[in-house]
Amino acid sequence: MKIASAEARCYRVPLPAPWGSATHRITHHELIVTRLATDSKLEGVGWSYTIGAGGTAVAALLSDYLLPRVVGGDPAPIEQIWDRLWRETHDVGGGLARLALASLDIALWDLRAKAAGQPLCALLGGVRTPVPAYGSGVNLHLPLPELLAQVERWQRRGYQAFKIKVGDDDPERDVERVRAVRAKIGPGARLMVDANQKWRAAEAVGRIAMLEPFGLYWIEEPVLADDVPGNAWVKAQVRTPVALGENVHSTYQFAEYLRRSAVDIVQPDVARVGGVTEWLKIAHLAQAHHLPVSAHLVVEISCHLHCAVTNATVLEDVDGGSLTELGVLRNPIRAEQGSILPPAAAGHGVEFAWEALRRFEFGPGAAAAAVAAPRERA
Repeated sequence: MKIASAEARCYRVPLPAPWGSATHRITHHELIVTRLATDSKLEGVGWSYTIGAGGTAVAALLSDYLLPRVVGGDPAPIEQIWDRLWRETHDVGGGLARLALASLDIALWDLRAKAAGQPLCALLGGVRTPVPAYGSGVNLHLPLPELLAQVERWQRRGYQAFKIKVGDDDPERDVERVRAVRAKIGPGARLMVDANQKWRAAEAVGRIAMLEPFGLYWIEEPVLADDVPGNAWVKAQVRTPVALGENVHSTYQFAEYLRRSAVDIVQPDVARVGGVTEWLKIAHLAQAHHLPVSAHLVVEISCHLHCAVTNATVLEDVDGGSLTELGVLRNPIRAEQGSILPPAAAGHGVEFAWEALRRFEFGPGAAAAAVAAPRERA
């Protein structure tokens, strides 16, 4: 089997409702979708995302550089393809290059699983089974009654674990919100909070201490993800486990966190680390340090990944952020009784509603050029 042609396109899709965290106000997701057509008529589809900026640059890196290097070639040696392209784009920078690699890498894994006639989770050595998930919201901007209404919706879906944003300029407002959510979900449910890198280390310790009476399952990103010593220091000072990883881009960076004992729950994002290939390495690295993983976003792929490793804890299902809630899927993927079941179809099982998606195409000329393999001479 050979890759006959490939294309990457950027789509700017509005969220059902704006998100608000300690550091961002988010109104759109950009989806960077890669399609690989083969001479055997199978198609591999992959995607990555941004939270509203930079998507056209990711699509351009794919169209102008990465895809021409795989068209005409064998899609099977995914590890070799990933390593070669990562080395060739390393100087571009971790974030941009990893997002582009992820879109391609997920398409390659989709293609391999389709060729094998297996769901992606089974191809990766796992068992297709419901994955326990938690309700998550980018909700610092919500008034308290609306926050509690959001939590109630998650309860109706069967969730037993919940995550809310903290990092308000007023520490007492964080305390009020966490206290109210804990009272609503009861003492037996898991409650996590996410500061989105808002605090400096010394401030973080004091702010976390104010929240610890409410029995937090973890505090997420208390300080900048780039500050490994700062995170290590915070972790050593507080009782609450520290979770992070959505803004850490490589196995090497995660290894430094683990060497410094700077994290308790590892949260790789399959798009931001470069795809399935790198995500699995990070999960196995965490396992070697006896630490759990909890994938960040991209629930449609992350549910397969949680099935494929033995050290996964609860899976994030962020309100308004799934492809289903963005309205771009033909086959909605939703939580039932607090868990998410990967699709049974061969591949990752995600079927984009291309007509719906096309309305949101974005960028120069509203399209990225397709790349085709050169025809062989007669």
